Amino acid sequence: MSAVTAKIMLKLWFGDFENGPPFTIGDILNLFKKEEQKLAKRAVVDLRKNEFIKQKQNYDGSVLISLSEEGKLRALNLIFRRFDNRREKWDCKWRMVSFDIPNQYTKGRKALVYRLKSGGFYELQKSLFLYPYDCEKEIRALARLFKIEKYIRFGVLETIDSQEILIRRFKLKSQSG
Repeated sequence: MSAVTAKIMLKLWFGDFENGPPFTIGDILNLFKKEEQKLAKRAVVDLRKNEFIKQKQNYDGSVLISLSEEGKLRALNLIFRRFDNRREKWDCKWRMVSFDIPNQYTKGRKALVYRLKSGGFYELQKSLFLYPYDCEKEIRALARLFKIEKYIRFGVLETIDSQEILIRRFKLKSQSG
């Protein structure tokens, strides 16, 4: 997937536009420099052809686009793959993701665990994962997609015993070092 396509999908999912979703094709094209807009138009056509976006005509004649369910899943996959390579400044806090998801939501539980593992989260227990950077927005988006929001809990920890192991595993700089 091209960088242009990825940028479009992530903006459609998480926004950052003035008026919120859905967005016009013009909103999308305005994300890019003049010389990149041809690539962006092509990316929108490809996304529509692959059924990752939905389009509808607005009352004023503009075309509104939004991600389909399949497009949302693809965008989240992009995000979680990038998690394993995050190298921003660490705030010395741990993000804890905990869950107790009933068997009737097995598909959602498997999707969550797969993405946490592929994103490089540390599995402390079978249903408790740790990560050094903010990830709540992305986890909540995944939970909404699979309708498992009420079974997931977040926490921010100042410290955890044996955190030196985690600091080494995530290649972080500790406060003391």
